[in-house]
Amino acid sequence: MISRTVDLAAYRNNTGASVDGTAVAGGLARGESFSAEHLPTGKLVNRGIEFVLPPWAVAPDNVKCDGQTIPVDDEVLSVHLLAAGDDPRGGIHKENKVSITFNYDNGSEDVLPLEIQNWWATNGQQKGAICTPFHWEGRGSKFHERTVIFHMVVQVPYARASQVLKSVTVPKAGKHNALHLFALSYIPATRSVTTLQDKVKPGRVTATRRWEGNAQVVEVVVLNPVSLAAVGDLDSWAKDLTVSLLGSSFKTVRGATISRLMPADQILVEVLVTPTNDSTSFDDAQLAVNDVVLPVYVEGSLVHEFTQWTAADAEQHTAPKWFSDAKFGIFIHWGLYSVPAWADEGKYAEWYWHWQHTADQNGPGTYNHHLKTYGADFTYDDFIPLFQGERFDPRHWVNLFADAGAKYFVFTTKHHDGYALFDAKETTHRTSLLLGPKRDFTRELMDAAQEFQPDLKKGAYYSMPEWYNPLYVKYGRDDGPLSFWGGPAKNAYNGKVEEYTGHVDVGDYICGLQVPQLEILTNDYKVDLIWGDIGMAWYSDAAAAGRQVSINNRLGIAGDYVTPEMEQFKTVQPLWEACMSVDPYSFGYNKETRDDEYRTPTDLIHTLIDIVAKGGNFLLNIGPRADGSIPTAVETILRAIGKWLGINGRALYSTQPFPLVPEIEAPGVNVRITRSSEALYLISLEKPGPRFAIRAPLPILPTDKVFLLGNETPIPATFDGELVLDLSSVDIEPNDIAWVFEIR
Repeated sequence: MISRTVDLAAYRNNTGASVDGTAVAGGLARGESFSAEHLPTGKLVNRGIEFVLPPWAVAPDNVKCDGQTIPVDDEVLSVHLLAAGDDPRGGIHKENKVSITFNYDNGSEDVLPLEIQNWWATNGQQKGAICTPFHWEGRGSKFHERTVIFHMVVQVPYARASQVLKSVTVPKAGKHNALHLFALSYIPATRSVTTLQDKVKPGRVTATRRWEGNAQVVEVVVLNPVSLAAVGDLDSWAKDLTVSLLGSSFKTVRGATISRLMPADQILVEVLVTPTNDSTSFDDAQLAVNDVVLPVYVEGSLVHEFTQWTAADAEQHTAPKWFSDAKFGIFIHWGLYSVPAWADEGKYAEWYWHWQHTADQNGPGTYNHHLKTYGADFTYDDFIPLFQGERFDPRHWVNLFADAGAKYFVFTTKHHDGYALFDAKETTHRTSLLLGPKRDFTRELMDAAQEFQPDLKKGAYYSMPEWYNPLYVKYGRDDGPLSFWGGPAKNAYNGKVEEYTGHVDVGDYICGLQVPQLEILTNDYKVDLIWGDIGMAWYSDAAAAGRQVSINNRLGIAGDYVTPEMEQFKTVQPLWEACMSVDPYSFGYNKETRDDEYRTPTDLIHTLIDIVAKGGNFLLNIGPRADGSIPTAVETILRAIGKWLGINGRALYSTQPFPLVPEIEAPGVNVRITRSSEALYLISLEKPGPRFAIRAPLPILPTDKVFLLGNETPIPATFDGELVLDLSSVDIEPNDIAWVFEIR
């Protein structure tokens, strides 16, 4: 293993696991605890890093972080935490973004961002290093929600090359949320370099459930562990590498190549393998890099049949390559809420019905607006006949999405009000086919995409809960101001029970409505992506049809990626997707938002660039009007994004982050960095001057050339620890948003 472990025995002060709900030393959050029987013991290898696990439940098993300083005393490339936040609502309290401090041998320190993921969440299911099917709320009381310990990574800043990391100071506890640290490891830097074996080591090796032809895709991270201090010595670089996997139960049918790997750098490549016998194990796998052969731990199993799925296989499912390559998608919120199209500043317009009924918790704005505009006897369902979509043009929509440079879209087929824009058959009559416009908007949009933009991947947002469905009472819960109690609703002004128009009593909300509706969307509408839980059958059926599909983490089984809402990660993370809106406050159309309040193309493109440089996708939302028209100002913004991507898109599409230096911010320099297998991209968010200088360790060789995208004339450049571009004769004026320099 490339990693080393840190002994936490002297610092453990909390017991986070129990056998029966009794946590003897504190527990998590309100005395809750992990189920000890579902936790692994001994050592754990996750993403190529070895962790030593504590003894569970019998003694303190974690460090409840509150500013403790833990010694390391080594030259380090990256620090790896096996940890979790203890409050499922920590994000609401804004306590997920904290700091961790690295202390060095020369007395200096770095205060670095650490983004906490919490051990369970009220609005999502996540994959992690360790997952349990439930946790203990108290003695004998189980809460059946997926519960997770995460592997968090903090990169040592490149400016600290050659310095010894003496210690790590963990975050202080917040009022609501605290980080619980279960294990700590790090990747040390090496100094001795004599052979290729010193310059190539296996990092994460993951057997996915993705395929090409009949071969399984295995993701392989190759790392050069040599100290970054040696970056100026080209003998410390590994160059012209061929990567494959060896083993008794499989063979490599397509390897990978890496042109260069500088000290402290790592690159993800894909290797294709097929089984050679009945085994599903990679137990004796080896990584071959040129003539170097190294033992390797492969996470996941060898797949023989991609159309067969079990619940256990879901952990091995990853987003298809089309999704990780896409980078940019369009989200559409459109429904009954588009008729009133109103919300207080800072609130979602699509939550109109909820705000109206929760004035005591969320403020009286919507309550008062509705009373003044429509009157006390006008209920939410009275908007149904007003929702006609008479200007809905699905061909125009999908062409606009493609013109914007998006590679996929996600359409809201049903929101929390339960009004479905697809044929839900006999699960409910609360649909646009039977009530209101008498049209299947989802079918029209999916068919238009297939006919006019066949390369555009199709996604469906599906709300798992419904605020006021009478059948949801059984599953409702009180989450404070954002609760989903179930229904029926009572008139906010006179207390009368409101009709849930189109409701069909199917017996059980999950079995009679939720699951069948998801099956309808996946089977009848042939979508490529679902925001919600669809189960193993969809994976099997889609694979049989040759389609590689994806789900996010919003409820049900753990999805392929996490989805922060109206915000983004500040550090490089495994695959994620930020969903934000052109309207800075709302996903649904809000007629109170002026055109000049929409986010600008420059702002949105800069956001896209930053997200991609941190390993994410950007799902940009628009809110059409009730008649189906998209505001002209929104169309203008989308086309401006598409114009920029038309010239510069290859710096984002199908790229991966450069974790060592994802961004550079200094006086006169505001740069994000991505790379593909062919090139390195430096994306400047500020207009560069005639002499553009960037001081950072970059994988640039003396023979490389630099180009400004949109101009194939090489730019005069020098690189000796500092990249200096002579732009005095380069025309950069046509672009006023972001400037992309391609190095190849």
